[in-house]
Amino acid sequence: MKGRNKPLVGITGIIGSGKSAAARYFAELGAAVFDADCAAREVTEKPEVLEEIRQKLGSHLLTPDGKLDRSRTAEEVFSSSEKLAILNRIIHPRVRERMWDFVQANSLKPDIPMIVLDVPLIYETDLHRYLDFVVVVAAPEEECVRRTMQRSRLSREEVLRRMHHQLPLNEKIRRADFVLDNSASLEHLKKQVERVFRDILARWREG
Repeated sequence: MKGRNKPLVGITGIIGSGKSAAARYFAELGAAVFDADCAAREVTEKPEVLEEIRQKLGSHLLTPDGKLDRSRTAEEVFSSSEKLAILNRIIHPRVRERMWDFVQANSLKPDIPMIVLDVPLIYETDLHRYLDFVVVVAAPEEECVRRTMQRSRLSREEVLRRMHHQLPLNEKIRRADFVLDNSASLEHLKKQVERVFRDILARWREG
């Protein structure tokens, strides 16, 4: 499979589905986990990235001390597909570079059983073509909206606007190798992760 010595696994889902919780459980089992959202935040702290955002999207998206105004930027780009595409062209290549560096570094570590990429837009960016397995974390849309509103203080309309820019959950489920049901408790999710973790390693060994 792909010529690697350990499986490369992607975790995805719609906003609020609980993919970060699932990724955390994979990490507890020994997987090396790359958090794309965290990498994107780090990328947007770089002076050269902030300058490119200023030039292409406007200085009004920066705070007076030159940092990215994340709330204002999100509000603007999720209201405009064109602006979102511009921002993605600035950020995504840099996140991808960090991601592949992470994969390469952890591929050499014998004590790591698998590498997991926690990425919201696996299918939307064709990343799935490079993965051995994709795990989708699923929950009812209304539950995902409620969770997102609760943790981020976004309005219902703002959450739905962000969801609109992602592939529908039923399509992600259709394409996935494994689906985790996160409509119940976190303990229920953890048990599913443990099962999928074992299944991935078994399928990898069978190759």
